[in-house]
Amino acid sequence: MAKTKVKTRGLTDLNVTNAKIAAGTIDVTAKITGVVPAANLGTGTASSSTVLYGDGTFKSEPTYDDNTVQSNIAMLGFKVAINGSLAKYNLVDQAIDEYEDTSGIDASASTNEQRDGSAGAYYYTGYAAPTNDADDTGTDGDYTWYKWTDTAATGSYVAATTHDVEYLIVAGGGSGGYGNSGGGGAGGYKAATGLELTGGNTYTTTVGAGGAGASSTFGNDGSNSILSGTGITTLTSGGGGGGGYEAYDGRTGGSGGGGGYNSTTGGAASGTGTGFAGGDGLGNLSPQYGGGGGGGASEVGDDGDGSGGGDGGVGLANDIIETGTNVYYAGGGGGAPNNDNTAGGNYGSGDNGRTKGGGGKGISASGTGEDAVANTGGGGGGGTNETSGNGGSGIVILRELTSEGAVYNDITLQSTDTTASTANPDYGELVCLIENNAGTATLNTDIKGYVSEDSGVTFTQGTFVDEGSWGTNKKIIAFHDLDISAQSGSSMCYKITTHNQSASKITRVYATSLGWR
Repeated sequence: MAKTKVKTRGLTDLNVTNAKIAAGTIDVTAKITGVVPAANLGTGTASSSTVLYGDGTFKSEPTYDDNTVQSNIAMLGFKVAINGSLAKYNLVDQAIDEYEDTSGIDASASTNEQRDGSAGAYYYTGYAAPTNDADDTGTDGDYTWYKWTDTAATGSYVAATTHDVEYLIVAGGGSGGYGNSGGGGAGGYKAATGLELTGGNTYTTTVGAGGAGASSTFGNDGSNSILSGTGITTLTSGGGGGGGYEAYDGRTGGSGGGGGYNSTTGGAASGTGTGFAGGDGLGNLSPQYGGGGGGGASEVGDDGDGSGGGDGGVGLANDIIETGTNVYYAGGGGGAPNNDNTAGGNYGSGDNGRTKGGGGKGISASGTGEDAVANTGGGGGGGTNETSGNGGSGIVILRELTSEGAVYNDITLQSTDTTASTANPDYGELVCLIENNAGTATLNTDIKGYVSEDSGVTFTQGTFVDEGSWGTNKKIIAFHDLDISAQSGSSMCYKITTHNQSASKITRVYATSLGWR
C-alpha cells in the first residue's frame, strides 16, 4: 500500500491540544510539568519524606548513623598511637590520647589521678597501692604482707597513704664454730604493731646475711637487718653470734652466740634484738665434750656435755605476721657433739634445730655442721673438726590491712585543650577504653564524660553507652552527636569523672578520643 504524505498546508493549526486528543488518553499538562502520578511508578505514598525503592514501593527516607564509623576511627587511632609510641596527637576535628606520656592531661584541672601501667598499656585510675620491690607478697585474710629476703641489695616501700603496719625484722644467724664447738646464735628479731608510715614517704629495708661457716676458728657473726625512713626511728635487729671455737666461749650476738667447747659460758644476747644466750659446753671427765647449742628467739640454747652437743634455742613462731605457713624464725644452731663418734644429744638437732627456727644440727666426728634454713635467721650447726654450718639469712616483713594500705579515690581527669579548625562546633563525641579492674562500673553513675569547647569553663555531659569489649573486663564506652551548640569557643577538651571507687570497684581509663563537628 502506498504511503500517504500529509502536507503542512493541510493542517490549520500546528499545535496539538487536549481538545484534539480523545479524553483521558494523554495528560499533556502532566507531561509538560514533569509530575508523574505515583500510581504509575509504585505502591505507597510519594512525598517529600519518602523515596522509591527498587521493589516498586515508597518508604521513609533512611537516616545514616555514623556512630560505628566514628568509634572505629577512634579504635584505629588508638592502635596507631600504641604502635608508634605516640603521645596525645590530633586529627582533623579529633584528638586521641593513649596516655603514653602525660602531655594530654591538664594536671591543674584534674584531681586524684594516678597514672600507672607500662608502655602500650598506661592508664589513669584513682586507686594507688603501696610501691614496693618486695621479694614475696601475699594476703592473709584482711591483710596484705610484703617480705624482703635479698641480702645483696636494699629494698624499698613507698606508702600510698598514712597508716599503721605490723613489722617483723629478723637478722642473719651466726654460723657454728669449729671442733666440737657450739652452734651459731640466731639473729635478733624485732616485731610490733602500730608502726605509722606516712603516705608518700620511702622506707628502706636491709636484710642481714647469715654468717658463713667457719673452719678452724670461731663461727662468723650474722649481719644486722634494718628498717629505716623519714618519720620513724630506725629499727635494727642485731646479727646472731658465731659459735665458740675449741675451748673458747661463744660470741655475743643479736640473739646469743653458740656455747664454747669445754667452757661454762655460752654467748650472751646483745640487746640489739630479742633472744637468749647460747648454751654451755659442760663436762669434767674428758676433753671430749659437746658444744652448747646456740641461743634462740624463745629460749636459751641447750648445754652440751659428754654425751653430745646441745640443741639450739627455739625460734619465734610465725603468728605475728604470717599465719598458717608453719614457719619459725630465729632459732639457734645445734652444738657439735663429742668427737668419739658417739651419736649423743641428737647431734644437737632435736626440735630446736631446723624444725624450730632454722638452726642447723651439729654432726658427729669429723662432720660438717648443718646449714640453717635460708631466710629464717637461724644459727648454723657447730662443726666437728670440719667447717661449721652457715647461718640463715634474715628477713624483713611488713603487714598492713589491705583496706588501709591502698587508696581508692574518685578522680577528675581533664584533658589539655585542642583548637578546633572551625569555631563554635555544634556536636561533640567521646570514645573511651576502660577496664573494670574490680567490680563493674555503672555507666553514667560510676563513670561520667563531658565535652567543652571553651577550655572547660562550660561542660556538657554526654550519655555513655557500651559499644563492646576490647579484652577481659575491658569495655569500649562512647557517646556521639552530643549537642554542644549552646557553648561557644574553639578550645576543645573533655572531662572524665569516676565515682564510688572502693576495694570492690576500681575503674581504669586507658585511652580517649575526643571529636567534634
